[in-house]
Amino acid sequence: MKEKLLVSFSGGLTSARMTKWILDNLASQYEIVVIFANTGKEREETLEFVNKCDKLWGFNTIWVEAVVFPEKGKGTSYKVVSYETASRHGEPFEQVIIKYGLPNVKFPHCTRELKQRPMHSYVKIQLGWKKYKQSYFTAIGIRIDEVDRVSSSYKKNRYIYPLVSLLPTTKKDIYKFWIQQPFSLNLKSYQGNCDLCFKKSDRKIFTILKESPEKANWWKKNGRYTWKWLFLLS
Repeated sequence: MKEKLLVSFSGGLTSARMTKWILDNLASQYEIVVIFANTGKEREETLEFVNKCDKLWGFNTIWVEAVVFPEKGKGTSYKVVSYETASRHGEPFEQVIIKYGLPNVKFPHCTRELKQRPMHSYVKIQLGWKKYKQSYFTAIGIRIDEVDRVSSSYKKNRYIYPLVSLLPTTKKDIYKFWIQQPFSLNLKSYQGNCDLCFKKSDRKIFTILKESPEKANWWKKNGRYTWKWLFLLS
C-alpha cells in the first residue's frame, strides 16, 4: 500500500520544480495530491502560472481557499475553487484579518489560516487523511540553500523537503531549470506571490508601490498603512 503525500504547491518557481520532480519520480511510491491554497492576494501572474502547470504538466492541482468561521473555537475550513473562480480581491484574507487581526512578524497566522488549514482540511474531509493519526506526509518547497527555513518539528508533522534531502537544489539550479522550460512565472524577483507581504523588505515594498501604487489601497483598508508608505505615495 502506497504512503500518502500532500504536495503544498505555493505557485512559485521552487515549489513548481519540486512538484514536477515528485510527480515524475515518486508516483510509484506515494498516493499524491497537489494543492494550491489561494489567499486572494496572490498576484495574477501566480494564478496564471499555476494554471499553466496544470495544463502543460498535468499537476491536477486542487485549488482551495480558506473558509473562516467567526465563532470562537471553530477552526478554518476550505472551499474548492478553480483558476476561473479563485478570489482576486483578498476576500479570504479579509476574513482572516477580521477574526485574527492583521498578520505581522510576531503573529504570522496568515500561513496557518490561509494555507495550512485549508489544505489539511481538504485532505481530511475529502480524502479521509487524518493528520493527527500521522497518515500522510506533506512536501514543502524549500531549497537546500535555505535549509534554515526547515521546521524544527518536521518529523512530528511529517514534513518532507525533497529539494533538501532527495534532490539537493539551490536557487541557481532553479533558474537553470526554468530557463530550459517553455514557460515560467512572469514575476520579477522582488515581487513574490503575495503583493505586499509583511515579510518583504522596505526596499522591495517601495519598489512595488512605485510601480503599482494602487496596491496600497487594499492594505490600507485592512489596517496596514505605514508612514513610510504615506511618504512614498504623497
